[in-house]
Amino acid sequence: MAFTAISGEVTLMANSNQLYAQLASYYDHFCHHIDYDEQSAFIQRAMQCFMLSGGAQYLDLACGSGQLLALMHARGHTVSGLDNSKEMLSQAHQRCPEADLKLCDLAQFQFPTSFDVITCLLYSMHYSHPLKNMFSAMECAFQALKSGGIYLFDLVDKKGIANDNGIMNRLDIGSELLSFQSRWWYRGEGDVLDLYLSIIREAKGQTDRWDDHHLMTAVSIPVVVEQLKSIGFEVFVLERDFSSLREWNGLSDNVLVVARKP
Repeated sequence: MAFTAISGEVTLMANSNQLYAQLASYYDHFCHHIDYDEQSAFIQRAMQCFMLSGGAQYLDLACGSGQLLALMHARGHTVSGLDNSKEMLSQAHQRCPEADLKLCDLAQFQFPTSFDVITCLLYSMHYSHPLKNMFSAMECAFQALKSGGIYLFDLVDKKGIANDNGIMNRLDIGSELLSFQSRWWYRGEGDVLDLYLSIIREAKGQTDRWDDHHLMTAVSIPVVVEQLKSIGFEVFVLERDFSSLREWNGLSDNVLVVARKP
């Protein structure tokens, strides 16, 4: 999981965590197209429809720079966040100082308190690799929930991976010009989903480039549903549409999963 940073004729090698350390301050620019307010409103609707625990303890897994934490806190929730990047958690603390934040991997998290709702959005569950780590993260969520609490995450079925150029953004932020490309590649078998990131920063006549390859988990929706049920969850599968709350039609490859602890 190495990346190459190219500045003029200088090539630097480091690991993926250092990539996020160097570029954490640009994260919100890369994600400017994401409607976090719409997502927080959707979480509220899902809580009203599926949650039975009746509380307001909220945990966001892979919380990044804390966008959802701040919005959920504004909606009256006691918020906690988890991420494996201390630089991202530093931004989350600045955005939402009320949040209880933990530096930890998804596959092995624990909190001293229990939660009414846990989320893991922007397909972040796929970052738990290999498949056994994704399943371990689900078990951790089950243990961290109150009875009647819900675990909400989005997922893409491996058969729906397009193997195309992915998402490309180009942003002018004043003194700097940023180009960002993120794409998935599924090899056709197994549980490996390749994530390729390419980031270019142009400023003051200098060009810096970062290229990263990260292993994610490829999985099918039925396999995830069966695993959640084996852990003990009640499972509801919805269309991945944050503007509404609709049952999955069984055909689309992008879904939102609501797993409720009995």
